Order: sequence, then structure tokens, then C-alpha cells
Amino acid sequence: MNIDLERVAAVQRSVIGGVILTALVVVTYRSLAWIARRIPPLQVWWLAWNARTSEKDITPTTEALQRLGLAGLPIQSFREAGQKTAGSVKLRYSLLTFVVGLGTGDLLIAVIKTIETQQLQPSLTPSALMLAAVTLPLLTWAAQRSKAIAGYRLLLAIMAAIEACDAVASAGTSDRHQALRHLDDTCSTVRRSLLRVHRIASSVGRGSPRQLNAKHHAALVVAKLQQAETQVDAKGDAGIRTLAALLAKIGNAFAAGRVSTLLPEQSLRGAVPVSSREGLRLAAVVVAAAGAFCLSVLMGLPAGVDLVLAGSAAVLTAMAVYGPRAAIAKASEIMSILRQ
Repeated sequence: MNIDLERVAAVQRSVIGGVILTALVVVTYRSLAWIARRIPPLQVWWLAWNARTSEKDITPTTEALQRLGLAGLPIQSFREAGQKTAGSVKLRYSLLTFVVGLGTGDLLIAVIKTIETQQLQPSLTPSALMLAAVTLPLLTWAAQRSKAIAGYRLLLAIMAAIEACDAVASAGTSDRHQALRHLDDTCSTVRRSLLRVHRIASSVGRGSPRQLNAKHHAALVVAKLQQAETQVDAKGDAGIRTLAALLAKIGNAFAAGRVSTLLPEQSLRGAVPVSSREGLRLAAVVVAAAGAFCLSVLMGLPAGVDLVLAGSAAVLTAMAVYGPRAAIAKASEIMSILRQ
């Protein structure tokens, strides 16, 4: 196998350029945020926008609880949770969607051009691919680093699950199977997020000894949530109300910062903590993408094809380890946030 040293050098230059570009974007973002915090009118407008967005998010959930006969549940902390971050979450998702759409559109044009010319076209606008390759990981990193945003995403997932419970309860016979499938998807998103609650909760600092306790408690809560889900078919609407009440209690406790007491200890007796394989799944996706990229470089494929192969390997591996339904549920979650 012949190694194209010029191609390897070009990849190294691209990586170095991407790192520099990422550093510039981070510095610019932090500088603008620092300046914005010192302009009172802009700060007032930002807080008001977040508050309006938060109220718009919680209103369908409140109505769903009322229809389920659970209007008396305490959800004040739940309601107030997004007062400062709801707009930020939507802004991050909008930017993320724009970048993904830009890169996807560029690849689609390249494919069409390849079919027309019968020659492999890596990309018509390589800058779009570079923008997506740099900005997408940056936005993902920023969203994971910001505990306020990651925490509100968990609350959004819980809201979606509660609304899915209401959809099942009000669905007709012909639509009930689809509503139940949607409920499974939303609850799956909640369970995955809960298993990371010790890392995304604003009330638990990095390196805190409370992290281990919160992690173990979350594993018990997920087990309790799974038990409630299994009762939906057996108990019908009563099981739906029980599941919705459980989700509302978890969301309210998390919003109040009680990550080690999301549910009372007595309600978790007999529950067996579930194990999280999120780290192994993520490692599999990263290894598959990196392996496909390195293989394409060693094979001397045209520039741009390596990014396509790496992205395709990442998508296929993610669907294999997470499941196609989980991928569809995540895309649906993003689009529901943007439509609100």
C-alpha cells in the first residue's frame, strides 16, 4: 500500500487550521458574551426573551397534566427552570441545524455533480465542509460544557415525554399504537439523559463527592421509570397517569437542584440500578469515524471523500449502537424544539 505523503501533509495542515479556527471562534464567542453581560439593555432583552421562550415550552406540558388529572402536582421549580436558558437552548439548536444543513447541502450538490460528470467530485465548496467539520464539534462541545443548557435539554425531554403520555391517553384505537411508539422514544431519551445527570446538573460541581451518589441514585430512578413504562399496557390510562406523575416529579426535583433525591428513597426500594454504556457507544462512534478517515487517507482517495466516509461511518455506527429509533427520536426532539 502506497502512502501519499502529500495527502498526509494536507490533512495535517487541515487539522492545524481547524484547531486554530476553533480557538478563534471560542475566543470571539467568549468576548462577545463578556461584552453583552456589561450592556444592561441587551441583558434585559435577553432575559425577557428567555422567559417568554420558557413559558411557551412549559404551557403544553401544563395543559397535558391538567388533561391527565394531575394539575395538583407541584411543578413550580419545573416552570421556573428555563427562565434564563430556554432561549439559549433554541439558539444553539438553530445554529447546529444550520451548520448541519449547510454541510449536507454541499455534499448533496457534490453527489449530483459526480453523477452528471461521471467523475468523483469531493465538494463544490470545500469551505462549507470545513465550516461544518469545525463548527459542529464546537457547538456540541459548548452544549455539553454548559450545564445550564444541558440541564434544560433534560427538562425539555421530560416535557416531551409527559406530552406523549397525554397523546396516548387521548389517542383513538387506530392511532394508539403510534402514540405508544412515540412514548417509548421520548422515555428512552429521558432515560439516557438521566444516566448523565451527575455531569449535567448545575448543583453538582466537577470532582464533587456528591457525583457518585447522584450517579447511583439516577440509575435507580431509571430502573423505576422502566418499571412504570412496563405497566402502561397492563394498567391502561392508570398506568399512563402514573408514568406522567413520575416524570413530573423527576423533572421538578431536578429543576430544584435535588439530583440525589429525584424520587423518594422509599419509592426506589427493590429497584435494581441500570448500567450505562454511553461511554462505550460514544467510543465506538469515534473509533469508526477516525478509522474510516485514516483508511481513506492511506488509500489516497480524493480530498473531501475522507470526510464523507468518516461521516458515513459515524452515522452507521451510531445507528448500530444506539438503534435507528433512537436516532429518529433525537432528530424529532431537535425539530420539536425548533418548531415551538
